[in-house]
Amino acid sequence: MEYTLHWLDYLAIIFMLVASVGIGVYFTKSSGNDMESFFVSGRSLPWFAAGASLTATSFAADTPIWVTALIREHGIHFVWQFCLPFTGAVLTAVYFGRRWRRMAFLTDVELVEARFGGGFASFLRGFGGAFGALVMCPLTCAWVIKAMETISREALGFPPEMRIYVTIGVVIMAIIVSTFGGLSGVVYADFFQLIFAVFGTVLLAVMSVIAVGGPAVMVEKLHAISHWSGNNLDLIPAIGSEPGQLPIWDLVTFVLLGISIAIGGGYNAQRLLACKDSNHASGAQLLHTVCYYALMPWPWIVVALCSLILIPHITDAEQGSAYPKMVMMVLPIGLRGILVAALLAAFISTITTLFNWGSSYLMNDVFRRFINKDASEGTYVVMGRFATVLIAAAGAYISLKADSILQLLSLAYVLGAGGIIIAFAQWFWWRLNRYGAMAGFLVGWFVLFGMLVFKIFDAPMAALLNLPEGVVFSTAASLTGARMLFALVTVTASVFIVTMLTPPEPMEGLKKFLLMARPFPFGWKPVIRELGQPYDPVESFGRTMVSWVIGMVMVLALIYGIGELIIGKTPIGLGCLAIFVITLIWTLIRFKQDYEHELKAYGKHP
Repeated sequence: MEYTLHWLDYLAIIFMLVASVGIGVYFTKSSGNDMESFFVSGRSLPWFAAGASLTATSFAADTPIWVTALIREHGIHFVWQFCLPFTGAVLTAVYFGRRWRRMAFLTDVELVEARFGGGFASFLRGFGGAFGALVMCPLTCAWVIKAMETISREALGFPPEMRIYVTIGVVIMAIIVSTFGGLSGVVYADFFQLIFAVFGTVLLAVMSVIAVGGPAVMVEKLHAISHWSGNNLDLIPAIGSEPGQLPIWDLVTFVLLGISIAIGGGYNAQRLLACKDSNHASGAQLLHTVCYYALMPWPWIVVALCSLILIPHITDAEQGSAYPKMVMMVLPIGLRGILVAALLAAFISTITTLFNWGSSYLMNDVFRRFINKDASEGTYVVMGRFATVLIAAAGAYISLKADSILQLLSLAYVLGAGGIIIAFAQWFWWRLNRYGAMAGFLVGWFVLFGMLVFKIFDAPMAALLNLPEGVVFSTAASLTGARMLFALVTVTASVFIVTMLTPPEPMEGLKKFLLMARPFPFGWKPVIRELGQPYDPVESFGRTMVSWVIGMVMVLALIYGIGELIIGKTPIGLGCLAIFVITLIWTLIRFKQDYEHELKAYGKHP
């Protein structure tokens, strides 16, 4: 059988692409009023639009490819590498999401100037904006663009010399959406693309199960694959170094990633800042957390499991390509185009967000802050559109050097892990000052360059961790978690020592931040005493922790419930789904109560 696309398939692809561009162009006028309209939609997004946009953005075209590779190599339980960050996402929903919206910044890096004083705070804001816009955003763009090669090769069937033109064409359409429509165009295009993507991935999962003979046959055949370490279909990962077990350092990596995303910065904060109010921000984050970590992975997982039966022989380096291969093998003519369009929609939704987010950093935290503070709003919007194209070009260029992207992203994880303590301390510990933050910043970069350039940690860490010969601490993919933990410990130590040896921030600035951010009182008691008025943190520490636990149980119950139903354990699956429904209702009730208290605490809408 020849696996090719029919004109009906191309029609579905063209429809998705044209509709996405049309949505972006539709918002051209409303997004061009000022910076706030272009980068945070005039703070008018409802929870469902912002939450769907976050989900669509997180679902990149390479995500099902990565999940497929994990399952084919190790088993279902390795998908916890994907799911574990839900712990931090829930904390964003119950706590940090509201705070971002109440503080009403244009970008999350503005926080550093609100929290600290002096020239260093300005420098750190500018550096953070420039680094995010010119390094992290293009790197991530390049990684996502690289996934288009797999799609164009396996699903579209284009020869190698044509793949670059396919990728360029789709990237140009993404540039049009983000350049003309601003964040509103991106968000509502995301909403449309998410519907397309969910329909396509669920359709492929259903057709894959039918192709192997039904759910019971699928489970039976998977148990019979003796050479596959995941043939017991365990959902709970075993931690260890044996085949089929989740390595401890992988677990550390994704636990730390979960902690780091709890702050909800980056493009996540951009969506929350664009919501109508703090209640919509919490709802948006909750929708994203439930959809992305608990619902969306299961169609990909089912396809990966079926691929083990239908496509058993693929080289280790091409395990992820089983997903687009399944598109062409399982779906009939006319339906293949829907799934290919879904993968393209996932790509566009991710890339447009990265373009707009990176542009917001470049314009708000570099250009307007340091280069031209007095330009008209129209000028800033025009420059923002130009910056969007610049970031797109940088991402495309880096994708040509894609062999090193994985290592660079791994090093970026290390740098991010080192900054976790600063990110949390600036909210919860009044004593953290600019000098401690500066020390953490410098030590973080010292650790990064020490690993990348000078390799000064390889020998001592090899002895400390008792690494086998040939395993290099600074580069081994299996030791990403160890590098992240090393950065976290060294940066934390430097922050604490320098902070305690230097004077605190001026009290007036601390009081202003306290009333703006409303953090938990236990870390701010000296400032609260100087405040001279009653202090209401809006959400108490105890209540927040209870809400966090309820939210984590909710997401965990949904993940397990769906998984147990898929592998045929119906009573357990239904029991987990019942727990999910109860905890979801409980969470929504607490959201309503928290928002009512917030309105009373501020005396009006914050």
